[in-house]
Amino acid sequence: MSEAVLLLRRVRERSSEGATGARRKRSRRRRFYPEHRVYRARSSFLDLSEEQVLRRYRLDKAAIAGLCSELGSDLESLTGRSHALPVAVKVTSALTFLASGSFQTATRDTTGISQSAMSNCLAQFLEALQRRAARYITFPVPVPTAGHAEGRFPGVLGLLGSMHVALRAPSENELAYRNARNYHSMNMQVVCDSHGTIINVVAKYPGSCPNAAVLENSALARLLDGARLDGLWLLGDRSYPLKTWLMTPILFPCSPGEEKYNAMHQEALSVLKQTCTLLKMRFRCLDKSSGSLQYTPQKVCQIFLACCILHNIALSRRMPLDLAEGEELVEGSDADPELPVQTPFVQISSEARAVRARIVQRFRESLT
Repeated sequence: MSEAVLLLRRVRERSSEGATGARRKRSRRRRFYPEHRVYRARSSFLDLSEEQVLRRYRLDKAAIAGLCSELGSDLESLTGRSHALPVAVKVTSALTFLASGSFQTATRDTTGISQSAMSNCLAQFLEALQRRAARYITFPVPVPTAGHAEGRFPGVLGLLGSMHVALRAPSENELAYRNARNYHSMNMQVVCDSHGTIINVVAKYPGSCPNAAVLENSALARLLDGARLDGLWLLGDRSYPLKTWLMTPILFPCSPGEEKYNAMHQEALSVLKQTCTLLKMRFRCLDKSSGSLQYTPQKVCQIFLACCILHNIALSRRMPLDLAEGEELVEGSDADPELPVQTPFVQISSEARAVRARIVQRFRESLT
């Protein structure tokens, strides 16, 4: 037998040995599944009382059922497995996380869902709700008013402010997310009406971004700059510049009319502060005292938008905030980290000053 034939035979023998070894390794990697797998039972929100549902999910049974129906097309599992997660489990798992801010609590309460499955449920829920944001958060069409109620700030179209949501330090551009109180956050712009319903949200800017810059780069500012508002405006604190459609406090009031203007302005703007406090109490994941959100900035913005939508749903159904045991409502917790100081670099137009002067004149006349 020639040397070439012997060499070829040896090569074939080695290759067959290698294949046998690979098959043995693959067989060792195979995961053993018992013939009859045991699945943990999953509880349903329908088995709970109305009080328990409100405390756990921050929504009532009818609202949760409505969400399951509306989001069902997006959350329905495409797998044909008999133990795929139902839509109701995905919705209630996400709601429990938003209400508590803890994956561990959400995993325990929904019984039978792992933390990785919980993460997938949350991602699907946020995506589905974000697609429907325009149904629940809408800015009203400006309609001129004939007059104003006695004892209130006239012509209020909405209340403008910001809310910082803490998050873990991002891996890229970390300093941009560090706010004035030296923790990492997203600066969320919020506009609500006099009833506390959220009518506009801008959720995409890091914590170091000033309130005025967020407003100037928003679609809301472009909309109001191009509109001809007759006696209507937003109200904002001193971190925003005075505009014809945005009334801010007078920094140094020097007359009874200006003091009355500031007092009425502060009273009207208190609704926004109450709304932000209620939002954090209803959805603990937004409150820094419950810890920073361990997600990317984009995911944190999705979470905030979802909480705003759910807040409006709860408000429209007049749902009470039923706090869990050990929780308490604290006014003004985790205040806005940006100091409310008038921005000196923004040039205020004479037209904006004239609009504010006319409002001050109204208050001066009401005092006489």
